[in-house]
Amino acid sequence: MSSSVASASANTEKFSAVIKSMNDFDRIEVKGVIDMLLPPISLREQCFIGTYYRTLGNIETLLVLNKSLHFQALTMLARALFELAVDVRLLEMIPNGWEKMVAFVDVERLRVARKVIAFKKKNPAAEVETAREDIFVARSAQAILSMRNSLWPGKNNPEHWSGLRLPDRVSKLGQPFDQIYEVDYPKLSWYTHSGLTGVANIPADGITHLCGYAFHTAATAYGELLLAMIRQFKIAKANDRIEAFLDLAKKLPFANSPEQVEVLRRIAGK
Repeated sequence: MSSSVASASANTEKFSAVIKSMNDFDRIEVKGVIDMLLPPISLREQCFIGTYYRTLGNIETLLVLNKSLHFQALTMLARALFELAVDVRLLEMIPNGWEKMVAFVDVERLRVARKVIAFKKKNPAAEVETAREDIFVARSAQAILSMRNSLWPGKNNPEHWSGLRLPDRVSKLGQPFDQIYEVDYPKLSWYTHSGLTGVANIPADGITHLCGYAFHTAATAYGELLLAMIRQFKIAKANDRIEAFLDLAKKLPFANSPEQVEVLRRIAGK
């Protein structure tokens, strides 16, 4: 193994370890609280929790994909984690965001049901069953369209529950989201969409560097989502050092000795 590949591999392992360290923190300090929540849980809180659990599913997958040959899946997961972090931050900012997020579920279901029905009409011989879609549209279309027009006036086909395109969502949030979107997100998209951009003529250590890049982006997004959950569910009331502990989880994988670990723990107050 060349020195450049070995160096890239070492850095990638550290960024992967950051995700693992943050996940350990999450299980103890955040998930433990979320799992213990008792009803009634408001629709707004359910939106936060649903987005949080979707994030955990992606994180668990990310931790399993630990080889450079998984680079395409890793970049897709990092991209998805960024979008989920944007969602949860927007939920904090948009006063009735939870209402729109919940309503958008049915708006999307209606859009897809109509698309399936339209395809079947154009292609009657296709082996596509539309009975379920027909019933859903007949029973629910009028109410869903009325709700859509109320929440997103003038937008017949909102592409996101916020009513905003991704660039506009990001611009509302500022750092670190705007930098990720302008600098990192386009590169991650090379491995989500078709084509050879990003893989043509890549150097020997390029794929390994890319995996570290994906882990770093994923860790940044994960950290932003955890902070939002800590704020939303007031977890800091029970542990006023929790944000310092999260910062510690991000830094521990880069400690090079037990002494450095001890210094970091003292700074965090742990």
